[in-house]
Amino acid sequence: MIRILTLTAFFALSLMPAIGQTKAEADSAYQQKDYARAAQIYEHILTHGEDAFVYYNLGNCYYRMHDMAHAVLNYERALLREPSNSDIRFNLALARSKTQDKMADTDQFFIFYWVRSLINAHNTDGWARGAVLSFGLLLVVAFLRLFFRQRYIRLLAPYVGAALLVMVILFNVFAYVQHGEYLDKTHAIVMKTTDVRSTPDTSGTTVFALHPGTKVKIIDDTMGRWKQIRLSDGKQGWIIKDDIELI
Repeated sequence: MIRILTLTAFFALSLMPAIGQTKAEADSAYQQKDYARAAQIYEHILTHGEDAFVYYNLGNCYYRMHDMAHAVLNYERALLREPSNSDIRFNLALARSKTQDKMADTDQFFIFYWVRSLINAHNTDGWARGAVLSFGLLLVVAFLRLFFRQRYIRLLAPYVGAALLVMVILFNVFAYVQHGEYLDKTHAIVMKTTDVRSTPDTSGTTVFALHPGTKVKIIDDTMGRWKQIRLSDGKQGWIIKDDIELI
């Protein structure tokens, strides 16, 4: 068993230089404006494991090739993993501005927008580290309160401890929300121009059309090759699953 584990670890470590070399090759191809070659290499890298910045670079390749559907898709995947990254967010907004469908978000009340911005200030790992650090400081404060008799410590400790306890709870909640979003497989990008129908059948009435790069939410996944989707402005309909790709 130990031998198997050793060989597995050695094999995994042996891949790391190769992946690093491949990343350098992709970066070099991008700098030489061979975007198709760079995209091919970045996609190969992602078969070994997901990485926000590889998705970001892949999105840049597709943006340079004027393929906004794949650019938006990969920027969305990058942002899902690094929600606080301003470069990813900026490039995603830029790619969206070049898509045909302009969707108004009906759920952008300022309170929700502020809460969402706060949660996205760090990724899941960042909030988890903050929670662990806050809990460690809480234990230190509790220790000081129990074993030190100075008046100012006894006065301040309850307030500092309460603040740290709130931070522990909030940071855990934020990490939980972000982890849930990462696991959520109900959002997708439209990859080609398609008709959205009133029923899950080609004979259904076309209610509207969607174009590459539009983000949709899947609300019914029970009809085989058809998915019921909803747009950010509330419109709903049925679309063939081959015309969309999950984020």
